[in-house]
Amino acid sequence: MKKNSKKKKLMAAAAALALIAAISGTFAWITAQDQRINRAESAAVNDNSVTVKETWEPKPLVPGTEATKEVAVSNTGTASVFVRVSYEEVLKHLDKLGAEKYDASSVTGAKYTYVANDSGLNKHMPINFNGDQTYKDGFIIVPASQITGLATPADDNVKLLVKGGKTVDAVTGVEKISYESKLMHEYFTHADNSGKNPGDVGYDASKNKYQAMSFDIAVNNENSSLDAKDWNFTLSNVKYGYYENGYKNTAVNWAKSSLPDEDGAATGRALLGTDGVRYSVDYDYTFGGLGYTNAAGLPAVTPATVADQIPTATGNKGVQADTNGLGKNNIRIGYSADMTNTTALDSNKWVYNADDGWFYYTVPVKSGETTKNLLEKLVFESAMGTEYTNASYDLIVKMEAVQANADALIDTAGWNLGEGSAPTGDTLLIVNKLKAGI
Repeated sequence: MKKNSKKKKLMAAAAALALIAAISGTFAWITAQDQRINRAESAAVNDNSVTVKETWEPKPLVPGTEATKEVAVSNTGTASVFVRVSYEEVLKHLDKLGAEKYDASSVTGAKYTYVANDSGLNKHMPINFNGDQTYKDGFIIVPASQITGLATPADDNVKLLVKGGKTVDAVTGVEKISYESKLMHEYFTHADNSGKNPGDVGYDASKNKYQAMSFDIAVNNENSSLDAKDWNFTLSNVKYGYYENGYKNTAVNWAKSSLPDEDGAATGRALLGTDGVRYSVDYDYTFGGLGYTNAAGLPAVTPATVADQIPTATGNKGVQADTNGLGKNNIRIGYSADMTNTTALDSNKWVYNADDGWFYYTVPVKSGETTKNLLEKLVFESAMGTEYTNASYDLIVKMEAVQANADALIDTAGWNLGEGSAPTGDTLLIVNKLKAGI
């Protein structure tokens, strides 16, 4: 995407709206939006006057860990604004929720064929094996000529590794056999290792990729050697480990966006349905990139309505993606103490509106001001199980700002709260609170 070109187009559009307003008497409200994707890294880069201010210290999606994630909104423009924040989520997870499967190479897709940058959507994906550590642990490759039971070419690039051998008691002459064995499918060999063997100068096993395997093994002939690497072996029940049907994505849109998406279309979404780069994070949330057959697969707006996901004070609350995709609630958001609820509606706080899925800051944000934090951390609870194996989670924090004018809250060119009708319920309470702060 060409941001500079987009900004020029937006400025031109804004000028056109201003001209229309002068002619027709309908005011075009000043608006802004911003989004953040939290995956592996992020940065506080401001490219608009109202932006998400963030401290993001990523951690691996590992049970029992927390990642600092402080989110607020800064206004560097000249006009006071109302601000609101919500989420879009993408959880990439195994279709069978971490269940492992082993089959012979005759089963289609059991033996993985390498594909660069493989998304792994809707196809069998390998259970990865740490071949690098196996070499470091002293295991040595057994030459193929000493192995019976591997089909050729079906089992090409399968490596049998052994460690140990035979010892003879010097007094009694009793022989004792003690060895370990491992089998792996080396499905990718890095160019730097091409033509080399483990132990050769420049060989780096960590650059290759390996698939786990299961097997039965028997010693066929010890060849009068004390070292197991010199023996002949017979393998049976050779199977490849894989995750059936690979990966799928569970996407969630908490709130309807009032402004166009990243591609300039009025979809009710901010980044879902688009691809590109946001603050140095590459993403592909197109329907094809998410594994949907067509655009209809993209999620409808689903505000959080269960108590476990709605913050009313400081504390950890759930997200929707792992509940929808895994039936779990172990990915949590740690909210700040600057939360309120529609019963109290304290000033200078954040309040969640279950009517529309947005978090509203309860007072206008003046020029040069920054809101208090909405979020404090992202939590991966220790109860996370195999359902989260190899998962990745993107929390997209999307923000919208509108000029701090009472009419901008309900006008169709603003936030359109009430959607053409008089606001009711929690929405009405929030509208009244915002109006009182002008």
